[in-house]
Amino acid sequence: MRAAHAAGPYPRPAAPGFDLWRVPGRKQLLLESGELTLTVDLAAQRLQMALASDVADGIPYASSVPLNAVLQTQADSFRSQALALQGLTADVPATRAVTRAALLHLRALQALDASLAEASHRGLAQALFGLEAVQRRWHGDSELRAQVRHLISRGEGLMRGGYLALAGIEPSPPADHGDETAH
Repeated sequence: MRAAHAAGPYPRPAAPGFDLWRVPGRKQLLLESGELTLTVDLAAQRLQMALASDVADGIPYASSVPLNAVLQTQADSFRSQALALQGLTADVPATRAVTRAALLHLRALQALDASLAEASHRGLAQALFGLEAVQRRWHGDSELRAQVRHLISRGEGLMRGGYLALAGIEPSPPADHGDETAH
C-alpha cells in the first residue's frame, strides 16, 4: 500500500496538487481507526492507498512506499498507483469490435423500449438512424420503415423469452425474422 501525504515545508521539486476526481476508476474512501484509505477499481485491478489526514484537494502531496524485501515485486503496483494519482492508467483495456449481431440486438432492445413508450416508428427511426437518413429514406413502403418494424418485432421476441437463448440458458428457437448468428 502506498501512502500519500501533504508535502513537507522543505524545498522539493514542484509537487502535484492532490485531486481525487482526477484518479480514474471507481473510488471508495474508507475511514477506519483514524486511517483514511482510498480504494480504486480500474478494470481488473484494485489499488489501495493510505491517505494522511492532511491531504486535501489541490494541496501538493508526496508519496512513500514501504522499503522491504519484496519492493521489486511491488514496483508494477506502485507504478499503477502513481499513474492513477496523475489521472492516467497503466494499461488501456482492450476494446472489442462491435459485431453486426451485437448492434442488431442493441437496436432491437432500443426499438422495444421506444415501442413500449409508444413512440412513433418515424421517431424511432430518427433516434436510431439519424434525421438525415429519415429525411432521405422514409416513405410509405421504404426499407427503413421495414427495418424499424423488424427491429420492434425482434425486440418483442427477445422480451418473450428470446433473451434466454442469447444468454445461453435455453436452446435457441428456430431462426425467425432474419436472425443472425452471433459470432
